[in-house]
Amino acid sequence: MQIGTYICQQPAILAALPGVLAQPLAALPALARTPERIVLLGTGSSMNALLAGADALEAATGAAIVAKEPEAFLRRPPRPNASATLVLAASQSGMSITSIEAVRLAVALGFPTVVITADGDSPIAKAGADTVLIPIGPETVGPKTKGYTATVLAVLSVAARLGGRPLDLSGLAAALERTVETGRLAADELLQRVGVPDYILVAGQAGHVGTALEASLKIAEISGVPTAAFDTEEALHGHCYGTTPNSLVIVIAQTADEAGVAANLGEALTPLGPRLAVCNLSGHATRFDWTVAWPEGAGPEELEWLGPAWAPVPFQWLGCALATARGLNPDTMIYPDIGKKLNVRLRSTVA
Repeated sequence: MQIGTYICQQPAILAALPGVLAQPLAALPALARTPERIVLLGTGSSMNALLAGADALEAATGAAIVAKEPEAFLRRPPRPNASATLVLAASQSGMSITSIEAVRLAVALGFPTVVITADGDSPIAKAGADTVLIPIGPETVGPKTKGYTATVLAVLSVAARLGGRPLDLSGLAAALERTVETGRLAADELLQRVGVPDYILVAGQAGHVGTALEASLKIAEISGVPTAAFDTEEALHGHCYGTTPNSLVIVIAQTADEAGVAANLGEALTPLGPRLAVCNLSGHATRFDWTVAWPEGAGPEELEWLGPAWAPVPFQWLGCALATARGLNPDTMIYPDIGKKLNVRLRSTVA
């Protein structure tokens, strides 16, 4: 299972990445001025990663955050105004057609624009924007894991640069290795306990809205199990009515308050039949928790800021475990060729 190898590569990548990016980020003209408006530009996992860092970007700069899918950006780009605007785009492959076109338009409109990508030779890296290269090595399977978490951490590194706060994870490699291993065990245990659900609802708040969206996407594209993702507050307003006794609800909790909300949902929902698990990074245990060893050693504020970079790990393993249980290959998306048929990505031979 090649995807398992990539999941296990994440601790070394995440521990080193802020140090690798510090000097290149300091040299980018687009980041020389603190923005008053930040436009997030991406789709799929790239947009999820941008949303995972949105709360940190807002906290670091006080900027208004606007998320735009590339088609929406092309249809109605932001108007230049007196606010200092930064366009922050992401595309791991650098081959997404509309993302490339949207970055070109942002540059043409004169917006300071930064692109995060894993391929410095890709079309999006040559679209005229400042480029942040995430050196993650090859990731040849369809469902992206290390590319996603590295993109999240790159966004958080941009926030750290704009906010003038140093970001150093070099001492967390061993802790992140424990997160990866215990995340695998937690996913296997959850599957043994609940079986293959008919539907999985994932919820999170703040930066973990992006985590929830990515968790839902990863489970769906690897295993084909129907999923949905919501802000936790939104999920509480009716979406649990779409579950059945064969469904699973997973709530991501970063703070003690969020853990309390998740536990309260579990107490209310599970007597009715659906199962619930809490991806609990808060340190305040509930009886519904996944048993995952999350990194420690930094202050609560820093861990809250960085949580979206490693919270996806057990969900990555869960997608693989569900695929295996259904007799599928976790290395291939459930519909591996649909992206080409929908013409959302350039062929690799196109410059």
